[in-house]
This record gives sequence, C-alpha cells and structure tokens, in this order.
Amino acid sequence: MVLWLWKGLVGVGLFALTHAAFSAAQHHSHMRLTEKESESLPTDIVLQTLLAFAVTCYGIVHTAGEFKDRDATSELKNKTFDTLRNRPSFYVFRHPGRGPFQPSDTARSPNISSSSSDILLKF
Repeated sequence: MVLWLWKGLVGVGLFALTHAAFSAAQHHSHMRLTEKESESLPTDIVLQTLLAFAVTCYGIVHTAGEFKDRDATSELKNKTFDTLRNRPSFYVFRHPGRGPFQPSDTARSPNISSSSSDILLKF
C-alpha cells in the first residue's frame, strides 16, 4: 500500500493512545474528587488503549520498510571460502626486528640518551 496511508495509521493510533491516556487521567482525577475507593479503569478506556496500541504497532511495522532476511545463507553467499572463518578482532600486527613495546626511534639510533624521561614510547 501507499506509505502515507501507513503513516496516517500511525498518527491515528498515537492520537487514540493520547486520548486514552487523557481519559484515564480524568477518571483518576474524578475518583479522587468523589473520594470513592480505588476502582479499576472502565472497560472502554482499556479497550481503546489496547486497540490504539495494536493499530500503532501495525502502522509502524509497515512504515519501517523491508526487513533484512535472517537466513544464514543470504549473509554467507557473497563470502569466499578463505574469508568464512576470518575474525578481524583477533588480528595481531608484528613488525620484524622490533619488540612489542620497544620504541622504533631508540632501536636504531645510538645518539638518544637512555634515560627513561627522554624516551618516547610509540605504540
């Protein structure tokens, strides 16, 4: 159907939910003023709330558009066999000739002082 129709359905549902909330607040205020014991909400307010919620949810689901397929084969059909078990979060980059925390400037230049305050560590 047309997108504006679903958006209109969401608008009508939200308006009905607002009306139901206002009616519930008025009922609560009326019960306080008449000093009656706590009674439950009238059935028409409860039914209006449930129906408005259902209409709003239905409109939102259709307004959202196409959902992504959850089938595993649709995700994996574009990958090659080499990249199926590829996990980039476990990559470790090591450069030959350097230790893991050894600064690159001090490894090859003898002119730099060996005091710890002068050495800049590069990770």
